[in-house]
Amino acid sequence: MSANNNKSSIRQIDTSIFREELEKRIQIPEGAFEQLLELWEYRTFKKNEIIMHADEVPKWSLFVLKGCLRQFLVSDKGDERVVYFAEERHFIGDLAALRNRQPSVFTFQAIEACELLTINAENWIEAQKRFTWWTEAYINGYQRWTMLMQQQLADSASLTTEEQYVRLLETKPKLLLRVPQHYIASYLGVSPETLSRVRKKMMNL
Repeated sequence: MSANNNKSSIRQIDTSIFREELEKRIQIPEGAFEQLLELWEYRTFKKNEIIMHADEVPKWSLFVLKGCLRQFLVSDKGDERVVYFAEERHFIGDLAALRNRQPSVFTFQAIEACELLTINAENWIEAQKRFTWWTEAYINGYQRWTMLMQQQLADSASLTTEEQYVRLLETKPKLLLRVPQHYIASYLGVSPETLSRVRKKMMNL
């Protein structure tokens, strides 16, 4: 693993987008952001590097400063299903497994070289104890994430592959340019060949 574990180095990096995302959810008391930041660590991962493995207790919850990563499941047959992509400004992780010290069913992998802020279970609990505003910010963000996941499930059940792909084009056009197509196919629950046919059909319209 290629990781920067030096906590003091977090003060030498630009964490402004982390603060901006929190301030979208809650007003941060003066000086409190810097105190919260002490509980996080800065880490880097190479392209295609596994950040956390399935069937292991997660080490951290993550915030993406730079790069893109995927969260996926592997079936008993060995087939992968991507459930989430996290780009810059996104939180990602299996918080329930982290906090309960239970193995996760998810694997997290860097699609590109990534710069991440990470927080372990002990520091997460400490943050909740010390900063009520952090808990509120997390709950607000988690509610939005839950709505997105519910919409994703509804789309997969009710929309055709072509309709789902069009929605991705409308909502996340930049993501489609940076993520390999076989990962997009996995996210949509179809084969790469099926996705290729859908894309060709749309280009010929």
